[in-house]
Amino acid sequence: MPQPVFHRLPGALPSAGVPEEAWPFLGALLNAPGWGVALVDADARLLWMNDLLASLCGRPSGLCVGRLLVEAWPGLAPALSPLLARARGGERVAEEVVSGRFGEVGTLRHLTVSALPAAPAAGVLLLLRDTSARLREEAALRASEEHMRSIVEIACDGYFFHDSGQFLDISPGLAHLLGHYDTAELIGRNIIEWVAPEFRAPARDAMERGVEAPYEVAVLHRDGRRIPVEVMARPATFQGRPVRLAAVWDVSIRKANEERLSRMEHFREQFLGVVGNDLQAPLQTLQRDVLALQHAPSLPEPLTEQVGRVGQGVRRVERMIHQLLDFTRARLSGGLPLQASSVHLGHVVEQVVADRRQAHPERDLRLTSLGDLRGTWDGGRLTQLVDALLGNALQYGPATATVALQLQGHGDGVTLQVHDQGRRVPPENHATLFEPFRRRASSDKDGLGLSLYLARQIALAHGGRISVESGGTEGTRFIVWLPRSGGGALPAGSLPPR
Repeated sequence: MPQPVFHRLPGALPSAGVPEEAWPFLGALLNAPGWGVALVDADARLLWMNDLLASLCGRPSGLCVGRLLVEAWPGLAPALSPLLARARGGERVAEEVVSGRFGEVGTLRHLTVSALPAAPAAGVLLLLRDTSARLREEAALRASEEHMRSIVEIACDGYFFHDSGQFLDISPGLAHLLGHYDTAELIGRNIIEWVAPEFRAPARDAMERGVEAPYEVAVLHRDGRRIPVEVMARPATFQGRPVRLAAVWDVSIRKANEERLSRMEHFREQFLGVVGNDLQAPLQTLQRDVLALQHAPSLPEPLTEQVGRVGQGVRRVERMIHQLLDFTRARLSGGLPLQASSVHLGHVVEQVVADRRQAHPERDLRLTSLGDLRGTWDGGRLTQLVDALLGNALQYGPATATVALQLQGHGDGVTLQVHDQGRRVPPENHATLFEPFRRRASSDKDGLGLSLYLARQIALAHGGRISVESGGTEGTRFIVWLPRSGGGALPAGSLPPR
């Protein structure tokens, strides 16, 4: 029958069966760093503990040895008791994790415990290791990983960890995108299975080369649908080993918008082609015929007046077609096209004023110019802008009112003011003056109500601004500012803020 290890209650190691010369070596072994060691008898009384365990529990060994565990370690005894019972029954308990309050200050500790039967019905050898710091680090790491995954989940439509193309972990969002509602179905399988065939070679190449720039592929939904996605991958650590983390964005809406814009561009080209060619060609024929009739030597006077009215109608229709074309370009193309060159704005305005004086000899038109009026602009578009503003003043202002035009060059641009001294526009109407298809009166001869809208689009296309001021007895003033080369800062005091 084996000699029991615990045959007495000493303050040192038991001596039975152990040569005296071996005691120092046994003591050194039991006090080896890393493990706290205790000997507990069959009544759960603490017989001996090493220095590390005494330090761990914060009590001298003399205050613990000889006492029941429930007295020596009241905060830890309930968690240790089931393990001691299993060891007393002959089971070798290996590295069980228990938690409890330990020591004088009652610090919560997480311990890895092994309990070995010392001898039949004799006692138990307890081995305890404090793993509190490691468990806290692991918990912090898990929290950090969960936080990172939450951020990635919010920032994209889904993500996955992979090693050489094999799914290690996948977010629910990406699994749903692929038509799966259990992420476990995908773990261990190859990503390429869900990539559309024509994208498999570039996708495999991107993964092998560790490409970090975003790239697009099409993935296959469980029901066979193709979903365009954008992928961006980065190096990452998963369960302690280097892998790749890939974020995925569903770009179906963006692709649909691109396709819609492409169709709109195609429609725009068709529309502009029809209106620009098929309608203008017969109008040009009519204009030539009208011009030939007007110069006929023997045309009766009644017919001359009728031909003149026809010519005016043709020119009006032509002007409306040009306005419709410009409106379509501004709306469908994001702005009016420009053909910029060196332009002297003073010469442009002088020509427009001369033409309007010929058409309205009874009106008082005055032009003043100051400073450098040269810049890089589209001369034809600026002619259209000035003519629209001057025509608006002549059409809606009193026949006896003076229309004054003022040009002034600044360091970074030019300001044009068209001042109708006889008309006032209510402030509540200022916001709608430049909207398309806004006719100011039932007798509006402008037809489509696009002149001021297009004037503003021309100013914006040049990087400039247009505004209106009206109040009191000063009439209405339209103010245009143009940078000299298609962009620039607004000169102080030239235009009110938008």
